[in-house]
Amino acid sequence: MQTLFDRIAITLSSICVIHCIAFPIIASLIPIFTTTLHHGHAMHEFWFHQFILIFILPFSVIAIVVGYHRHKQILPIIVASIGLTILVLTAIFAGQLISSHIIPHEGEKILTIIGGIIHAVGHILNLTATGNYRMTCTNH
Repeated sequence: MQTLFDRIAITLSSICVIHCIAFPIIASLIPIFTTTLHHGHAMHEFWFHQFILIFILPFSVIAIVVGYHRHKQILPIIVASIGLTILVLTAIFAGQLISSHIIPHEGEKILTIIGGIIHAVGHILNLTATGNYRMTCTNH
C-alpha cells in the first residue's frame, strides 16, 4: 500500500509541475484562448493548487510514514517534507507575496515547480529505500 501511495504522490506532484509549465505555454501559443484563459487566471491557480494539495498531503504523509517504519531512513522524510513545505507555503501565501512585491508573479510557478520536483524526489527515495529493504529481507 505504501508503494502505491508513493506512486500516487509522485503522480500528483508531477501533474502539478506539468500544469505549471504547460498552462502558460498553451495560453501563449493559442492566441484565441489567451484572453479566455487569463481571465480569472489567479483564481484558477489558487483553486487548482488548493485542490491538488488536498490529495497530495494525505497520500504523502501515509506513504512516507509507512515507508520510514519499514526502512528507517530519514532522508526520504526530509526531502519530501521540504518539497511539501514549499508547495503548501506557496499555495497559501503566494498571493500575498506577489501583491506585496516580494516575489514576481512568475515566482509562484517557479516555487511550485521546485517544490513539486523536490517532493517527487522524496517519494522516489522512499520507494528506493523500501525496495532495498524488501531485497534485504528476502535475502536473509
